[in-house]
Amino acid sequence: MSVQQAIETKLRHALAPAHLEILNESNRHAVPPGSETHFKVVVVSDAFEGKSRVARHQRVNGILAAGLAGGAHAPAPQTHPAGEG
Repeated sequence: MSVQQAIETKLRHALAPAHLEILNESNRHAVPPGSETHFKVVVVSDAFEGKSRVARHQRVNGILAAGLAGGAHAPAPQTHPAGEG
């Protein structure tokens, strides 16, 4: 399973998002071609209702923490409650 697929699986399972977009931005960094090290993550979920932006980002980073140990950097999350997405 690719890093991108693992991120998607974890976030779908934990947050049941109304919208999820994962963009591999590794090609914008000094890494070998085909790398999976830098991602932008857009998540719209009811799970974020009433949470601050910092709390939403912490939740996403916490969900992905184990996978990030394998060389991927913390994602650049954009998070929104379902009513704002």
